Amino acid sequence: MGEVQECLTNLMEVSGKTVAQLYKNRWIIEMLFKQLKQNFELKYFLSDTEYRIMSQIWVALIVNLIFTLIERMIKKAEDFSTLVSVAAKNLCFCISFIQFITSPELYESRWKYYEEDLGKCN
Repeated sequence: MGEVQECLTNLMEVSGKTVAQLYKNRWIIEMLFKQLKQNFELKYFLSDTEYRIMSQIWVALIVNLIFTLIERMIKKAEDFSTLVSVAAKNLCFCISFIQFITSPELYESRWKYYEEDLGKCN
């Protein structure tokens, strides 16, 4: 059938298939938290109360889900981190994010105007 793998565990009351599935799911969860920490500033918690830490994690999970859906909808070459970065840098614009990612040339004149305003401030 396939390759035989051996796993060491202290969970003697569960089957080998269950242990293997738990291990596989652990790495899926690890990758999710890596993505959250890299893209949504979960390196530090903004509070030390349990309620506020959980709120910060829930917000990051919801935003992560929204960006995952956007990434799948537009099916463009942009990677996940690029989408998050572009959104974070353009929070001051009231535009359709999906349209912005798929047709950036429509917003080029706004960028030039915005860059001119930034130049005046420096």
